[in-house]
Amino acid sequence: MGAEKRKRQKAAKAAAEDAAKGAEEALLAEAKAASHAASAEARAAKVAKAIPVTSQSLSVGSNWKRLLERRPTIAPKTVAQKKSTSVADGGASEIVVALDCEMVGVGPGGIRSVLARLSIVDHEGKVLIDAFVRQSEKITDYRTHITGITAATLDGPKVMREEAARKRAAELMEGKVVVGHAVQHDFQALLMSHPQSMTRDTALFRPLRVPGSEKKTPSLARLSEVWLHETIRESGKHDSVEDARMALRLYRLKSRLWEKELRRDPYGNGAGAEAGKSAGAKAAVAGDAGADSRGNKKLKRKASPAVAVAAEAPPSKRKRRSSE
Repeated sequence: MGAEKRKRQKAAKAAAEDAAKGAEEALLAEAKAASHAASAEARAAKVAKAIPVTSQSLSVGSNWKRLLERRPTIAPKTVAQKKSTSVADGGASEIVVALDCEMVGVGPGGIRSVLARLSIVDHEGKVLIDAFVRQSEKITDYRTHITGITAATLDGPKVMREEAARKRAAELMEGKVVVGHAVQHDFQALLMSHPQSMTRDTALFRPLRVPGSEKKTPSLARLSEVWLHETIRESGKHDSVEDARMALRLYRLKSRLWEKELRRDPYGNGAGAEAGKSAGAKAAVAGDAGADSRGNKKLKRKASPAVAVAAEAPPSKRKRRSSE
């Protein structure tokens, strides 16, 4: 009996140990499962966090692509330089306009000229204003063979009053470099003045003179034929828009040289003072040579400074001295 009881106790004990072991294994299994689940969730969270980062990196890449597509083809410094008023031959700054007017005659015999048509174009030749102008004075000579203007032309509803035309011209030319041919006549017709430093007259600029006829003041038609190889005024009549554009094109042709010479010669029209200085230098040499040949040293010392002063003076003063 005792042996059998011990056997049963031993068997129960073994069964209890097995049950405990099984429970322990079950717990370990659950723990492992939970651990695997946690790892899976952690990995999922990491993946979830990684997705926005990837999207952001892709977005940055797209931004760079757009920036590259929009990148300038010219460096910013170069762009800034291109906006300068300095222009090469064949160009004109945005501050340049070209002016031309047509005049009719008033008074006895129509001798006195007054404004009848006003035309101003911008630096590209686009028309800023082109208008006929009604005069308060009685017109005695319409000069139709030149202007193409008749009494009917100035009776139209769109003809500007003289005061309005002058006001508009002043607005368009304020602060601008004004190009024209014999442009002083246009300013006189407008009863206006314009700074000499801001005026470019194609009739006076010597590098535009016809080769072989540098001492003669050329007509706009002649300059257009020689330099632009174009014929204007074939019928004899003037078109103020066409004339303004031709003067502008002639200026553009020599714009770099013109502006460069004006920087050296603010009193002249581009080349006048340089010619005056060279002429003055020649005169000084001639005077000195004459003094040497006569052996008169006092005359030599006296003549040279006077000539030098005349050469350096502005054209208006130089002219006055020569006339004196």
